[in-house]
Amino acid sequence: MQNGTFIRVFIASPGDVHLERDEACRVIHNWNAAHSMSRSVLIEPVRVESHSHAVQGGHPQDLINSQLLDRCDLLVAILWSRLGTPTNSDLSGTVQEIREFSETKGADRVLIFFCDRAFPNSCDLTQVQAVRDFKDSIKSNGLYTPYTEVGDFGSLFRHQLDLAMNRILESSEFTAAADQVNQGTEVVFLPEANTILAAASMSSRPAVMMSSMLSGTELYAGEVGLNITGDERSEARWEGGLEQLESCGFLKDAGYKREVFRLTKTGFEAADQIWYILVLRQIEALQTHEYSYVNFDDISRGPFFGKNLGVAFLREKLQRLASMKQLDIVPVDGGIGGARLNDIGRKTIREHSFMEFAQPESCES
Repeated sequence: MQNGTFIRVFIASPGDVHLERDEACRVIHNWNAAHSMSRSVLIEPVRVESHSHAVQGGHPQDLINSQLLDRCDLLVAILWSRLGTPTNSDLSGTVQEIREFSETKGADRVLIFFCDRAFPNSCDLTQVQAVRDFKDSIKSNGLYTPYTEVGDFGSLFRHQLDLAMNRILESSEFTAAADQVNQGTEVVFLPEANTILAAASMSSRPAVMMSSMLSGTELYAGEVGLNITGDERSEARWEGGLEQLESCGFLKDAGYKREVFRLTKTGFEAADQIWYILVLRQIEALQTHEYSYVNFDDISRGPFFGKNLGVAFLREKLQRLASMKQLDIVPVDGGIGGARLNDIGRKTIREHSFMEFAQPESCES
């Protein structure tokens, strides 16, 4: 795919969520940094304030829609304390954008986020009620995602963007791009997804278990407890990571009740790549001088999600990294006595600085 694919994401929102609009642009730019070269795909964030131009001859909202919406492939709507100004046909410009985009491009091309943090003292209560009424009106017609802080929105939007991009690139109008996506192995995961894959693969029983009880849902990756059972926000975070891994084909349901998930071949391969980065980061943290070696036992003690690494597991990762010229090792009696980073390993760490991990929340981990 020599010419690549250009995808536009329209960011629809009233003026009270300007921080979230900036965060959405940051997430898109990070997606481009991780994927644009390998997938030959570039996402452009589209905002009214930066992309529309002054024209005459119609209602402002209709003109905005004809200028921008028709040329976009995905719409992200963010609402908090304001719904916006009514238009000729809808409760507000944002509502009209959502409706028209759903009708012309499909409801699966619309991502809606509602902020549930405390309202500002100066808010218009009529606008607040309008947002609530609109939220209630779409409950039966589609999904929306709640969030509290801007950082929460960024993480949730990143996850939804990954899933939406997979859907878009696999559609008939992006057939050429779909071939490129299916060949790619680089995926930017949620921090929870990274942790699930890493923790599951380090176990002697590499699987993810999800048990539903009266008190809530309990998730384990191998021997590592992940969430706080009964805490809906905690459960949703980790289930989101699980769903992302499943949608990418890295985990598969091994039963009939979605209680046990096994790593696929590509899942194990992705987990290996994650562990290479984790081990390199651990050595970097312990290596006091450029040419000093780090003891094998010190590397194994992590902390890695509350567990030490097994001797055979760590030895295999170090030997593989050495074969890739990422570090130098000291062999001792058929094993490994220590390791140190080289310039190639440091470069790899820098190139993967975007990779994040979530700390398991379970008190039992």
